Amino acid sequence: MMKLSATGRAWVKGFHIVCTCAWIGAGVCMCLLNFVARPNNSHDLYVVMAALKLIDDLMIIPAAIGSLVTGLLLSWLTPWGFFKWRWVIVKWVLTIIMTIFGIFFLSPWLREMAEISATDPVGVFQNEAFLTNRWLLSISGGPMFVGMFFLVFISVIKPWSGRKKGTAASRSSAHGTPTKETPKPDDTNRWRRGQHSGLSAPISDSGDGLLARQQGGATTQISSDHQPVV
Repeated sequence: MMKLSATGRAWVKGFHIVCTCAWIGAGVCMCLLNFVARPNNSHDLYVVMAALKLIDDLMIIPAAIGSLVTGLLLSWLTPWGFFKWRWVIVKWVLTIIMTIFGIFFLSPWLREMAEISATDPVGVFQNEAFLTNRWLLSISGGPMFVGMFFLVFISVIKPWSGRKKGTAASRSSAHGTPTKETPKPDDTNRWRRGQHSGLSAPISDSGDGLLARQQGGATTQISSDHQPVV
């Protein structure tokens, strides 16, 4: 399967971070407007609802979809995968739930509130549908806000071990960092060579190019043609 290069992975990751930041920033703005702004007349209410609808249409929905698509590319075209790490699985499940809930529930509620405030400015505060949607937005905005921050922190901390126990090599490859090979033992090590050849004592250099070893106090020299010289 085709995998992204290090440069391509960096570009996709950058767009993923931008989309996530835009999603969170727009969500913070909507929470502030929904909880702080308390209009007491129909004109002010219409302005607030129009602002919320613009933020949702131009920022929340595109940023959520962009975050979902770039996350799909990062899982599909990099060694991270979809099911190798528990934190990736949790992030995927939470992102899909939040995106679906936002597109099919929060946005329709907000759109209906904006339409009611524009078509019935006089009786908007007594409209049952408007008040119900406002209450639903209020109780769901907090969990959505916390969920966004949770996604960011699990992406940075990467908690929990892999579903299949990951190795340092797999984590390094996911980051695009090559693993270092373990250096091989020195084949010229004299002590190891002495053990491999069955000698019971370490081999030392006699100083004149010949090898010597001690056996019961006697020194045996081994010449270059492997014949012992006593």
